Amino acid sequence: MIKILIADDRPTTRYMLKKNLCEWGYDVVEAIDGIEAWKVLQTKPFPRIAILDWMMPGIDGVDICKKLQKDKTLPFIYTILLTSKKEREDLIYALENGAHNFQSKPFSPAELRSHLNVAKRLVEADDQLKKYATKMEELAEIRARQLIHADRLATLGTLAAGITHEISSPITYVAANSELASNHWHKVRKFLDETLSGNTNQSNDIFKSVNKIEKALDRISNGSYRIIKIVRGISFFSRKESTQKEQLNIHDCIDVALQLCQNQLKYNVLVQKDYQSNLPLIWGNTHQIEQMFVNLISNAAHSMSQIKQGHLTIRSEELDKEIQIEIKDSGPGISNDVINDIWDPFFTTKPEEKGTGLGLSICKEIVDRHGGTICVKNIPDSGACFTITLPIHEN
Repeated sequence: MIKILIADDRPTTRYMLKKNLCEWGYDVVEAIDGIEAWKVLQTKPFPRIAILDWMMPGIDGVDICKKLQKDKTLPFIYTILLTSKKEREDLIYALENGAHNFQSKPFSPAELRSHLNVAKRLVEADDQLKKYATKMEELAEIRARQLIHADRLATLGTLAAGITHEISSPITYVAANSELASNHWHKVRKFLDETLSGNTNQSNDIFKSVNKIEKALDRISNGSYRIIKIVRGISFFSRKESTQKEQLNIHDCIDVALQLCQNQLKYNVLVQKDYQSNLPLIWGNTHQIEQMFVNLISNAAHSMSQIKQGHLTIRSEELDKEIQIEIKDSGPGISNDVINDIWDPFFTTKPEEKGTGLGLSICKEIVDRHGGTICVKNIPDSGACFTITLPIHEN
């Protein structure tokens, strides 16, 4: 119920106004002069419509309009001046000083009610705009934090590129030397076999140590080459993006993405690759296609993070003039309430510190740039399935 102030020094006018306003469903408060009216307008809950007599003792109606116009602490209050003035100059003066409308004396109930309907719509619209403004401020703050987080991720990508460059040389050196040590160790092993063949007790102890050294060298070699593979993958993924397109093997892009996401998958997710052999090439940007698969696989891994044993199935096949890739997880799926919103920038169901809401919108943008399609559906008792189609490169 909207609260209305009636301010008039004539009791008869106040009575007639109040009678009509109460019948129309308004909450009415009265003031006998301008000073009392101004106090009422400053008291919560604030009146949202004020019917003010132009000529009142203390403060007249126009002066109250001036005060309302200057006071930024008060909500929007729609003002209607009661007046018998008819001169254009007077009406312009009142409007320029904050009045919104006029009601002639003696007033017509039908005319007054139409003025109040306009006032009510404007007050409700102002309240709605304030709600939208508050919501937009909240969203702007959230988006600002997300952009800062995204910028941090971009910075981390730059740092990762530098780190991989710094790691690449020494780890290659370690791998090469571990392989060299292994090759020479076989010669030492042969010599020890021949030298200690007659001393059983001593040879047993030596050969135990020899076996441990061989295993250690194997682990160093395997670990080094694994690091080299990861470093190359990160370096390839974090390099400066180019818009250049080329012929691509989609399976190579998926494999790079799986390698980059391995840390998210290795503890509780079993990956199954169902690749069609001799799949035709596509025409695309390697970096962008890899980024798309990294985002999709990373999302799938996150959806299965609370599952003891998750399953990620990636399937490819050739259709008519295009290839289709399905990425299916065994997570809880996507709520039907938000499944149509997941492509919107900054939309995320993850905690703020774990997601920017940009991943899937980037995926859609990349697919659109390549003339393809991407969609998602929930599979009953199984999780979510993302389906990507990309046109085959016509060579």
